[in-house]
Amino acid sequence: MTKKKRACLFCGDTELTREHVFPQWLLDECNIRKAKMDMEHHAFYGEKISERPLTLNSLINGLICRECNNGWLSQLESQVKPVLINLLNTSDNFVTLLKEHNKLLSMWAFKTAIILNHATNYRNIIPKRHYKYLYKHRRIPENVTVLLGVSKKMNELNWVQSQSVSHKGNESIFNNPRMTDIYKITIQIKHLLIKVIYSPFYECKYAHDEIDHIMLYPTIQVAETAETFELAEDMVSFDIKGSLYQLD
Repeated sequence: MTKKKRACLFCGDTELTREHVFPQWLLDECNIRKAKMDMEHHAFYGEKISERPLTLNSLINGLICRECNNGWLSQLESQVKPVLINLLNTSDNFVTLLKEHNKLLSMWAFKTAIILNHATNYRNIIPKRHYKYLYKHRRIPENVTVLLGVSKKMNELNWVQSQSVSHKGNESIFNNPRMTDIYKITIQIKHLLIKVIYSPFYECKYAHDEIDHIMLYPTIQVAETAETFELAEDMVSFDIKGSLYQLD
């Protein structure tokens, strides 16, 4: 039996390269290129399932082809770099940056989240069709929501992955096999919090009602004044809150 060749997650090409999950410029910006961390995968009740020590510079996804890596993915990184660096280092034009670049930031957040999931020792929770959809259409799939927040607690780089997404008004979904397609990935970069969340039940829409969450996608919803926006306590609280889809 001929062994099937490993293929690019996005386009299916078999000429693979090594794509850094977090770009070198971002690791340098945070001064953590050689920082060590233990990627731990925990069960729902806290039991450690696996652990993988690494340096952040070596966090690589090997299922990205050369053409995607050096083409549209590289272009996306180049476009988002000045915007993201500004967001990480200034609060003066924070709202303006979000309004002007919400689609770009959302694309980068979505791309990074799904590549991250496939590169870590966490189970693969991203439907394969989402990689194909992003490649073919260069846009985020339907019913994916991208949210942003600001943490009170600094963390140069961290993330959490789960399928802990609640649904209100449609209890029948709990026996639906599509439940396995739900995902939520939250990333912290310095004080910046980014959450990518998805429900495959399109009759349910994301319920945006958390004062420490800014919606970037599918539409921009950002507070105009500091009085109507709060800082999140930390990455974990931001991840847990604002995880609700409800019947439209």
